[in-house]
Amino acid sequence: MIYFFAKHWAKWSYQFNKYRESEMHILSAKVAERNAGLTKTLIAQLTKDADVMDARIKDMAEMEEKGFWECEDGHETTIHDTAQDGSDICSACRKKPAKFVKRDLMTGQEKYEADKDRKEAERLLAARRQEIAAQEKELENQVATGKYFRGQAQSSRTLADNIRKV
Repeated sequence: MIYFFAKHWAKWSYQFNKYRESEMHILSAKVAERNAGLTKTLIAQLTKDADVMDARIKDMAEMEEKGFWECEDGHETTIHDTAQDGSDICSACRKKPAKFVKRDLMTGQEKYEADKDRKEAERLLAARRQEIAAQEKELENQVATGKYFRGQAQSSRTLADNIRKV
């Protein structure tokens, strides 16, 4: 009689452990898939930011060639207003003095500073693109981890089902 109970208990216990293991693998897969979703969102945001940076670098180079007005607050416009005293003021805030900026009219130091800023922005953009590539690699690993755990879960369920049939 004890042998009968021990035999069925062992079978049930082993089967239970395999189903439990299967569910643990499912949870691990869900965590990996959730992380992959977060990484996709991060990649999308980083890509968007990098594209904005790239567009800004190109726009700034074009604006320097054509010329633009810049006030002390950093507003950049292609038009300006004139104050009552005849000085140029910003058309955006209408109170700060505006300075005309054009590459041809820049001094050597101003050109150096502009080039330095552009190179720094390009360096940051390259670093952002590298970060995106690293995150894409991490995304591939997270997706592979999710698939691995789903496979392990299926294997554990299959074994548990086969134990039930024995």
